[in-house]
Amino acid sequence: MEKKIYVFGHINPDTDSICSAIAYAHLKRVLGMTNIKAARLGKINKETQFALDYFDVKTPLLIENIKPQVSDMNYYAVPPVYVVDSVKKAWDIMTTHKRQMIPILYHDHKLAGVISISDIAKTYIGLTDGSVLKNHKTPFVNIAAVLEGKVLGGKYPHAYVLGEVYTTASIPTTTSLNDTDIIITGSNHELIEMALKCGAGCVIITDQDMEHLEPSVPLNTTCAVIYTPYSFFKTIKMISQSISTKNLISNQNIIYFSTDDSLDEVKEVMLESPHRQFPILDEEGQVRGIISKRHLINIQKKQVILVDHNEKNQSASGIEQAEILEIIDHHRVANIDTGIPVFIRAEPVGCTCTIIGKMYEDYNVMPPKQIAGLMLSAILSDTLIFKSPTCTADDIRIAKKLAQISEVDLNEYGSQLIGAATSLEGMSADELLYMDRKHFTIGKYNISVSQVNTGDFKSLFSLKDSILNEMKSLENKENLDLSLLMVTDIIIGGTELLAVGKERWLAEHAFGLYKTDDSIFLPDVYSRKQQIIPKLMMVAQN
Repeated sequence: MEKKIYVFGHINPDTDSICSAIAYAHLKRVLGMTNIKAARLGKINKETQFALDYFDVKTPLLIENIKPQVSDMNYYAVPPVYVVDSVKKAWDIMTTHKRQMIPILYHDHKLAGVISISDIAKTYIGLTDGSVLKNHKTPFVNIAAVLEGKVLGGKYPHAYVLGEVYTTASIPTTTSLNDTDIIITGSNHELIEMALKCGAGCVIITDQDMEHLEPSVPLNTTCAVIYTPYSFFKTIKMISQSISTKNLISNQNIIYFSTDDSLDEVKEVMLESPHRQFPILDEEGQVRGIISKRHLINIQKKQVILVDHNEKNQSASGIEQAEILEIIDHHRVANIDTGIPVFIRAEPVGCTCTIIGKMYEDYNVMPPKQIAGLMLSAILSDTLIFKSPTCTADDIRIAKKLAQISEVDLNEYGSQLIGAATSLEGMSADELLYMDRKHFTIGKYNISVSQVNTGDFKSLFSLKDSILNEMKSLENKENLDLSLLMVTDIIIGGTELLAVGKERWLAEHAFGLYKTDDSIFLPDVYSRKQQIIPKLMMVAQN
């Protein structure tokens, strides 16, 4: 099965980040890339959830990190061996696939235990105890399977072997056998006749030509008769391998891994373990195969496509260990390193979905109503219904086209969308800060810039003290030099900018913020990318 390629935007995703991932994954599937999946790196905000609900689209898969996992290893797949299967079946699979160990499964494909070569070795000493099959509750069907035989004649009366195993030379002279017992005989007619008359529930006849089998048992025979090509002595040796594998897996302390375990965790356990091979289980607890220490040097990196970002500190944890295939973005080119040449499409437009909308046009693909609606939502959100200075003619053109496809009134829907996220009532300070937060490295300074679009400007001032305290806490926790919060109101027409940090002078110089004030209102400021970051960069450089 092909490995999944994940498409995702930045951490603390906004509407563009989520909708870009969904729309671009859909386009790639239309173009034939069936193994692609949209994902997200954080919680869905209220505005984005409104868009998803409005167009009836499911929330993308949440990815906590993109670090290599057990599922990225080229693990061994082995045929399933169940607890009722014979030890011989386990041995045959181990030798065929050259495995020192194999997992043993319950009927639901979940792990019961493991069997190693040393576990099986003791069953190859042959039948030294006539009670071995009975004592191990051996399924009767295992006998014919192990001996590669055919069952003719009558039938054994029980599903499991409940009696002793004899040979014609060891039949008691004083008592007859009962229908739970099994007797092994050679191909001599007199011995066969004696075996059939002794009262056993099963007679095993050895040394048979299975391709030209000529049964010589009476038609009224009621016991099961098994014909096997093996010799008399080999049959005696092999029949003990009919016992179930479950008899060799009791009282085990099994070390196993899950497919979503990180390789960092796996390496640590492997290096401390005396074992060389380990079962792996999927998220449902079912066995998928075996990994060994040698697999640690042969890892398939996760393949990803980045949308709406290209900075390491805005991407998934472990992104440096992934294989980046493409980047689609409308931000500055930053510090994502790639191990191979990648496809990059970056344009100075107001929204990533505008670029993706143009790509739909390039490939002559019309997005379905739901996808068009999501792309429209992203453009309206990022451009603040075309009021942001980042908005371009391309944003407006693509948005109008998408509004037609999605069958919505552009301005009416835009007001509903922005309104879905405007109320600050009931929101905590940390929710506001993390709703749409991005981290920037400007020279030697680590800066966090959060933005909230709202029409509920008055609620900000009732939350202001708790917001400032949360910003100070964030500054200490992440060792930030400057933490900013933009509260943008498109109705009033500007942004209230809150600033906290030991390098607050950057904001003071860039925006005229007084040392005695916690915030400043910036008229006609809507864009973090074009109106906040460039000014901070200019101050830092000078």
